[in-house]
Amino acid sequence: MVILASGGVSVPVQLSTGVVVGCGYGLFALGIVLVYKASRIFNFAQCEIGAFGAFIAVSAARGLGPFPKLPLAVAILIGVVAGTLAGLASERLVIRPLFRAPRATLLVATAGLALGFASLEALILGANFGNVLPSIGKLGQFSLFGSKTDTNSYLFGWTQIVTVLALVGAALAAVAFFKTRYGEAVLAVSQDPTAAAVVGISVQRISALVWGISGFLGAIAAILTLAGSPFIPGSLSGFYSGTGPLISAFTAAALGGMTSLPGAFAGGLALGIVEQVSANYMPTSVPGGTALVVFGVLLVVLLARPTGLLGRTT
Repeated sequence: MVILASGGVSVPVQLSTGVVVGCGYGLFALGIVLVYKASRIFNFAQCEIGAFGAFIAVSAARGLGPFPKLPLAVAILIGVVAGTLAGLASERLVIRPLFRAPRATLLVATAGLALGFASLEALILGANFGNVLPSIGKLGQFSLFGSKTDTNSYLFGWTQIVTVLALVGAALAAVAFFKTRYGEAVLAVSQDPTAAAVVGISVQRISALVWGISGFLGAIAAILTLAGSPFIPGSLSGFYSGTGPLISAFTAAALGGMTSLPGAFAGGLALGIVEQVSANYMPTSVPGGTALVVFGVLLVVLLARPTGLLGRTT
């Protein structure tokens, strides 16, 4: 039986949409939590580092700049590599020279990185780049909770499927990573860089590794988020419209726990579902009603458990 919400959209459809949206938030949140877990740095450049990878993917798919027009799969692969390299370059040129600086200085530096990447993209493409990265297949290829013509069915395509699979795969890989000696080295560096260096762990290599992985995750998240949408430099960080996945990703990370990779996964899913359900119930006369509900939930969770749902003091 399909239960209808007050807005006329069935609850199963709200939940399905929330899971897909939450997977995008979770992918960005994974990168944020990884950097914070390793170095206690709040990385405000996470979305824009990923957007740079998407920018390269769009350019390669459309045959812009130095790229011939390439197949979509090849363009996406190039974009993911570019995002990874952008993460590595950010660490080498900005984070490493400031590694011993106060964390507040590094926070500002990551915000500067975000502005720098957005400005670079706008300088090359213009402030409003109309071409888009194509979706992976059509939106209505598949349906849940009814036929494709049923107004209460959930329509989705391969983009949504890949988004969910990407988050699940990335979350499992990230959790498994911290079971390896490299993951243990990351935790050692995060707790005491000096002691880690004394026992032979290269702090610089670990920092580069973490930022490279973060750029990799960010590029995948940005490409999936922007698939089928206009590419506007800075939109993922909210520079263009004041809203974007960056704030949602930080909210998801805080909700799940800034020191927990599974928490980033769970926080992203929870945030996506809360957003979709509240949007269907909040009256349109209340501006920002969805954001109010989301931050209300976050406040209650943090008051009850300051480390987040799955976070813990490390």
